[in-house]
Amino acid sequence: MKVQKVQTRANREARIAYMVLIPFFLYIAFWNLIPLILGVLLGFAEYNALSPPRWVGMRNYHMFFYSGVYLPLLWRQVWIGGIALGLNTVLSFFTALALNVESRARGFFRASFYVPAVAAVSVTTAVFVSLTDPFGGGINRFLISIGQDAIIWNHSQFWMVFWIVVYFVWRAIGPATIIWLGGLQGIDVSLYEAAKVDGASFSQQVRYITIPGLRFVTAFIILTGIIGVMQMFDIVMFLTGGNPFGQTDILMYRIYRYGAVTFNLGMAGAAGTILGLITMFFAVIYFYYVQRREEKMNE
Repeated sequence: MKVQKVQTRANREARIAYMVLIPFFLYIAFWNLIPLILGVLLGFAEYNALSPPRWVGMRNYHMFFYSGVYLPLLWRQVWIGGIALGLNTVLSFFTALALNVESRARGFFRASFYVPAVAAVSVTTAVFVSLTDPFGGGINRFLISIGQDAIIWNHSQFWMVFWIVVYFVWRAIGPATIIWLGGLQGIDVSLYEAAKVDGASFSQQVRYITIPGLRFVTAFIILTGIIGVMQMFDIVMFLTGGNPFGQTDILMYRIYRYGAVTFNLGMAGAAGTILGLITMFFAVIYFYYVQRREEKMNE
């Protein structure tokens, strides 16, 4: 009798759990899984949202690799994203070290670093655009006031990439710093105390205690960063629009324009599928590297 009551209770709890989880999974399927499947299928078709889709097989994928248009966009996405991710990872780590102190004001400083992450991209990029306006922008006014020549920012690929990276780091440094801080606070304080007794300097403590103790946090930040930079397009859209002369145009921004502006949905589906597979490739390679390194450390 008791066993039957336990089974009845377990079944009731299982039904409640399914009632809670099923809406969540339906939401994920509707907004993620179904669009993903449709995007992959559109890669094999020619479709402009006005006429019925026409099956074209591998033509869109052939164009991607052999037209000479899309591979430079992909490469530009990779190297701009790599610079932004590398700088954000390093700067957020040192920011977390600086904030990992006992102070009454640390909550304020932690919150201030996180604020850019929750601000609207369209608003904050407008501020950046106004500051870098060649005629009357705040930065050029400052340069002129100290006797320097004004810079025509939007005519230089270097400066436009520079501002893309600066904005990306400014916006992404907060969440990464909070994650680093969580990892730092999980390291046993007694390790640092023992190192101080042995005469270890601050840099030696960071090298031999902090960095090894944060290896899983590092893996998480880099993995999520790879996904983030390969999805980046809004920064380019609002800051540069792909200018000057398409020199900051990246693959994700081209996919957005094909999908939402020119309605070349077949090519957008093919390019999106390829970009997704490349992102998965980078993520899997890095995860494999971390796993192998962990196995060697445990030997």
